[in-house]
Amino acid sequence: MKFGLFYLPSFDAETHRNAATLYEQIFEQVELAEKVGFNSVWCSEHHFSPYGGDIPNPPVLLAALAQRTTSIRLGTGGVALPINRPLNTAEQLAMVDNLCGGRLDIGVVRAFLESEYRALNVDMNESRERFNESLAILCGTWANERFSYDGKYSSFKDVELRPRPVQKKPRIFLGSVMSPESIKYAGLMGLNLMVIPYAVSLAKIKDIISMYRDALEKAGHNQADYSVMGPAHLFVGETEAKAVSVVREPIVRYVGYLRDAVKSDKWSKDYQGYEGMVKMAEALMDFDVMYDQRSVCGDSAHASECIEAFRDAGIDEISFVTIMPGLGQAEILDSMRCFATEIMPKYQS
Repeated sequence: MKFGLFYLPSFDAETHRNAATLYEQIFEQVELAEKVGFNSVWCSEHHFSPYGGDIPNPPVLLAALAQRTTSIRLGTGGVALPINRPLNTAEQLAMVDNLCGGRLDIGVVRAFLESEYRALNVDMNESRERFNESLAILCGTWANERFSYDGKYSSFKDVELRPRPVQKKPRIFLGSVMSPESIKYAGLMGLNLMVIPYAVSLAKIKDIISMYRDALEKAGHNQADYSVMGPAHLFVGETEAKAVSVVREPIVRYVGYLRDAVKSDKWSKDYQGYEGMVKMAEALMDFDVMYDQRSVCGDSAHASECIEAFRDAGIDEISFVTIMPGLGQAEILDSMRCFATEIMPKYQS
């Protein structure tokens, strides 16, 4: 298995003071992650909310991380394609790929918060069409010296993407929480898959991954060439009791920001299955629900059990949410070191 870090931080003024403090915290964690053997770091895009809104432009943060690292892979987890201009997205990602020497992985999502679509003046009911067009443009401009496209939302002729990316065919992950159409589309198009294990039960995740693998096979893709990545909250301590006492409140507060973000949102007809997001977020406010195989927390024994449960569900890359309200930087770094020395070696060949 591969392990990384995942940044969709719930900004908390008591913990971080300001966004600059948050970014410095991320830099220090990523530098440690590279030293102790983590494989990747991912930054997710959100807007106008304490739930992830302090990373509105993942390529900017990844460009900064590219200058502080040499080997760890850098990923967008992901770019919200429908609310961004596709050619601008392709350019920005190509710049990051150059700055990091070809270490970029690209996660793409439709974005699920109606408030973001509304503020950016994009019709959420157009999200799937816009996503498909943007993905075609991203792949086309990266793979070809010059590229033309004639679609419903974008049309251009003979465009030369500059700078040229280092990788012609990067790993692309399609992120989906619970949309069957998106999961099947990922398999059909030969994309890697990004799931959200804490959003649903691992039994449901297993079904989702099975659906994805079936779609890959039906489309003629070699399943061994594709990965499933999922983020999970991480906190490992010396004993289970100590770890739980430290992380209980931060996890619940983190989920509280998610609940607040989805509570006020309306759901587009194009988002089948998302109507239950509010109910899901409310259920996750129970720490015991999050602790039981929806996170990687506790002592090394319990955390290892969680890793094995994720692996058995079909997840082969886990990226860890480390920044949670009320959790100190020293505690996070100690947890990362503990995971790297006591748990990680058991799952890496």
